[in-house]
Amino acid sequence: MKKFIGVFLKGLLVLTPVAITFYILYSMFLLTDGLFKGMLERAGLYFPGFGVIVTLAVIFLVGLLASNWLTNRFLNYLDKIFNKVPLLGSIYGIIKDTVNSFSANKKGFSRLVVVNMSNELKLLGFLTNDEESAFIPKGYVAVYLMQSMQWAGNLILVPEEKVQQLEVSSEDALKFIASAGLLSKKAT
Repeated sequence: MKKFIGVFLKGLLVLTPVAITFYILYSMFLLTDGLFKGMLERAGLYFPGFGVIVTLAVIFLVGLLASNWLTNRFLNYLDKIFNKVPLLGSIYGIIKDTVNSFSANKKGFSRLVVVNMSNELKLLGFLTNDEESAFIPKGYVAVYLMQSMQWAGNLILVPEEKVQQLEVSSEDALKFIASAGLLSKKAT
């Protein structure tokens, strides 16, 4: 019976990440396929997957339009309007700043650091801000400590001399921290 349970658990360990990955991909497919589904069905153009193609085309078109200086001015104007509306502006601003933190020209989560709490205790985090501000006292930096196994965390202010930057890609660092350090060397 022990061997049966062991084999069953091994199968569960193999299938769980595969099943969750496919479930997430399937959910994303349903979401993107459904965005324009009603409109395409009314036009008699819908078939499964066509909504995904249309969604990707719309995203590309918006990106193309945002690259044009005239359209870019309109988008900046729209951005200012969104930011002025109470509640909507706060939500929109937080989402926009978070998304922008992952772009290539932003620092965001690209600087992995070790915070030396003591000789024995070290914390891994991301240096998110090293500029003096109303929130960050002189000589301190903002470090985001991501909680493992979830996408939550704590932002701490740390004296600069206690922070050491590491030369690791942000993708590998996110994987390592999110997996609570369980990520094997070959998986990175």
